[in-house]
Amino acid sequence: MLAVPRRSLARHLSNGIGVANLQDMTRRTQSIRPSLVWSLVLASIVGTAVSARAQAPVNTPDKGVVAYGFDVGVVFPDDQFENTLTFDGFGEYYVTPRISVRGMFAWASPGFDGRTEDHFRQAKLLFGGLYNWRYKKLRPFAGAGAGAYFVRLKELGSSDPEGESRGGFYFGGGTDVVLNPTSAIKVEWRWDQVSHPPGLPDASGATLTFGYKRYF
Repeated sequence: MLAVPRRSLARHLSNGIGVANLQDMTRRTQSIRPSLVWSLVLASIVGTAVSARAQAPVNTPDKGVVAYGFDVGVVFPDDQFENTLTFDGFGEYYVTPRISVRGMFAWASPGFDGRTEDHFRQAKLLFGGLYNWRYKKLRPFAGAGAGAYFVRLKELGSSDPEGESRGGFYFGGGTDVVLNPTSAIKVEWRWDQVSHPPGLPDASGATLTFGYKRYF
């Protein structure tokens, strides 16, 4: 028999074990690589979908949506009165995503220029239609309508005359700044043209309001 040196035998064995380990690692890498690739692809797809959803435009408003809200602003009345605060509440129904009908109740009480202790109280019940369009997160709109204007002079130290009801119409526009699918900030300018009996104060004027709108 041929004697094999121990060092040579150990070298061959270690080489054999190294080759076997290398082959085993190669097989494991080949088996892991496809799953790793597919995991990375899936993560990329999910990340892209989430990002696209976050950047997608909000569809508010939509057909059949009902909205309600309130506004606070300033009335710029006839020259014989001073500018004053106004408050209103409204409800709105979207016949289509672009067309809606709205009812509004507004209140203001401007004081007479130079004698603010006397007021010309105004309550407005208005109905009208609005058309809106989409521009990024904004929903600009324009609209018009008509309604009843309930006015009454309030004079300090004297007997107040009876209140009266007047007819009128309005037109204007503004924009909704959509915050999310259920809410928006609203900015609106409106001109009210009110009937004006001779010898009585004029209730016509402009209004600028800022408010909150909620969709449901």
